[in-house]
Amino acid sequence: MSCAHVEDVGAWVLGALPAGQAERFAAHLPGCAVCRREVAELQMVADTLPLVADQVAPPPELKDRIMSAVRAEADVLEAAGPEADAIAAPAVTEEPARPARPAAARERPWWRRPLLALRPVPAAFAAAVLIALGVAGGVLVSGDDGPSERTVQASVALPTDPAAHAALTVEGERATLSVRDFPSPPSGRVYQVWLLRRGQTAPQPTDALFDVRGGRATVDVPGGVDGVDKVLVTDEPNGGSAAPTRDPVVIAQAA
Repeated sequence: MSCAHVEDVGAWVLGALPAGQAERFAAHLPGCAVCRREVAELQMVADTLPLVADQVAPPPELKDRIMSAVRAEADVLEAAGPEADAIAAPAVTEEPARPARPAAARERPWWRRPLLALRPVPAAFAAAVLIALGVAGGVLVSGDDGPSERTVQASVALPTDPAAHAALTVEGERATLSVRDFPSPPSGRVYQVWLLRRGQTAPQPTDALFDVRGGRATVDVPGGVDGVDKVLVTDEPNGGSAAPTRDPVVIAQAA
């Protein structure tokens, strides 16, 4: 048993059906066991995609790009009409007749069917699935690579703690300073971040104050490091200072 509306299932699951078609499919779905089964199978895969790889933050416009590609393919195939199946199907040479298989053997789950045997919109859905998998793995190829990230190992001046490390990470306009195997500041004091800008001789104070627990801490560098030569850290009285009262314990080259 089949249904002409099954071609809309993939786009329905992706939310890619135009408003009018979506309303008609929604009205059709409760009375069609075939479409309900296809929707359930495709929805299960779509819901599982985020779990197959480490998560990354995609650019905000990614969904629009994927949906545009799916709609464009669906429009082209719809315009082609019945010829679309002929285009999608590979050339077939005649073969000797084979014994008919039992009905149970012919009913295979959709994910085991040959990709070219799928109807046009499910094929578009499969393409979008592949794109989504690429995004989940962080390997989407596009003209927009997003902000680059660089990490600079900082100099640490703590003779009593030779294992202490610090690093400055810059991604786009954001910068963070992280420390590990680092001692807590002396009692009554706190670590404060300073910025030494190009052409200046005195570092400027920031409101980035932090403590260290368990040897680790990460703090945002206010305003990023555009125009900054060095990021410094000193230990200061609680509440911070307007000018450094001690030599820096961390010096990170920002430029």
